[in-house]
Amino acid sequence: MPAAAAARTSATLDGGTIVFFSDTLALIARNGATIRLPDGTRGDADAAYVDLKNDRIVLAGHARLARGSAASAADAIALEMGGQRVDLLDAATGVTRTTRALGAGTSAEIDAQRFAFPDVDDRFAFIRSRRATIVAHANVRFTPASFPTSVGGVPVPSYLHSFATSAGFGATTLNGATFDQPYALTGTPTSLTSLHARVEGNSGALALQEQLASGDDAYVTAALDAPLRGFSSGGITAYRRLSPRYNVQLGAASGFGIRTGDATLSAAFGAAGGRLTYHTQSGGFSSFDASVRSPDLALPGHATIRVTADAGFDAQHGAGLYPYALLPDGRRYGSVWRHGLDAFLASPLVPLPLGATLTMSLEGSRTWYAFPRHIDAVTFSANASKTLTRSVSLFAGYTNVWNSQVFPNQQAIFYAPPALLPLAPDGTPFFGYNAYSGAAVNRYENFDVQIAPPNTTTSVRVSLRHASDFLQFDGYGRPLWEVRGDVRFRPFPNVGLAFGRTYDFGWGGRRWTPGWSFAITP
Repeated sequence: MPAAAAARTSATLDGGTIVFFSDTLALIARNGATIRLPDGTRGDADAAYVDLKNDRIVLAGHARLARGSAASAADAIALEMGGQRVDLLDAATGVTRTTRALGAGTSAEIDAQRFAFPDVDDRFAFIRSRRATIVAHANVRFTPASFPTSVGGVPVPSYLHSFATSAGFGATTLNGATFDQPYALTGTPTSLTSLHARVEGNSGALALQEQLASGDDAYVTAALDAPLRGFSSGGITAYRRLSPRYNVQLGAASGFGIRTGDATLSAAFGAAGGRLTYHTQSGGFSSFDASVRSPDLALPGHATIRVTADAGFDAQHGAGLYPYALLPDGRRYGSVWRHGLDAFLASPLVPLPLGATLTMSLEGSRTWYAFPRHIDAVTFSANASKTLTRSVSLFAGYTNVWNSQVFPNQQAIFYAPPALLPLAPDGTPFFGYNAYSGAAVNRYENFDVQIAPPNTTTSVRVSLRHASDFLQFDGYGRPLWEVRGDVRFRPFPNVGLAFGRTYDFGWGGRRWTPGWSFAITP
């Protein structure tokens, strides 16, 4: 159930025109302003300013404050939504200080900052309205709401803008989307219920998300996602910081007919750390992993190295794990223990001729299994960049990933030559596939030119990419050569567009294959 039903209104602001600036959390009412507080206090003025960051209210021009039978008037009045202090500024006599009870005031020194009223251009406001209902440190509801700087922002009878701060409000269980526009329904300082209009792949979708937060120490977030085409999905994640060193995270998800559950306990000891993770899913599969990670250790030449060790098991209830299920007695291997070691080495920023720079990394790992088997992986990458002008930059990269699964004295059982040779789309047989015996390599090179004029939101990137892999053959795996062009720009303050055009050459029996990509970003 939505947890925001108990949100308590801190103030209601009415005006001939109300404008809201989301970057500064400034609410400004003009052409007559009225503010009402829960204790019965009412303020009227020519204009009003509410600073949502500091809960400060300023009434300016023929300002009047009343509560019950008591009332006070001044050229400007400053007060807080949650406090008792009231300052009245009269151009002739100075500042008088009193309380919400509006009793006799005492003379006070003027605090110019307390009466500061922002000088802004209303044309650049995010929201324009006539009434704003405020919940301190949580949200403000506009009735109605229009969006003068948001192209495509359709006026609505009611709109809730949440400004509550917590790490939990940034957590989500929704899948990635090409476009996601949230619409807040209800909220409190510790909760937010929102509806999301989304584009996922080639389908639109609606999603409902509930977020509960306790500062930065704990949160729970849950969501239901319903695409117009395809499968619906849902998930929930809960996080709790147990101490400065330890935290726990629990999660569950359902989608495409598969249900999963996860539990993680993490620990940090300075720059080092450790983690315990348990995973289970429908169909009977589960896994457990315990890992420890060293801090980044300095090496000669300013390089660094990080080492990770782990141990755990994989299990399949009622059946044998793949690939052991290929064995005649495969059902015996319903659970298999494993342990592994990983080392990651990173170079410092290396200067190259002509003002270019280079970074490199090397990572190697081995995982041993209780059944005679081990998996080796080595990854090397190098990336160079060069700035030609303020607008033009060059990038080049190389990545080599090698991995191998080794079954001592039993390799042929798990990687036997296929009975039927794979065929390319044009019918050409792939004889080289017989060479595959558990080891594969992926090599990738890229060269990019990026043009991004300063003080603009426009960028153009042209890329040449080459992939030389094994396994890779005439339509199987990554294309050998690809040329890609991407354009990103923001025609309006709230709308960004990205276009991409690709050409794959000599792949799948075709001379070249074109493709398009398009994305809308908020």
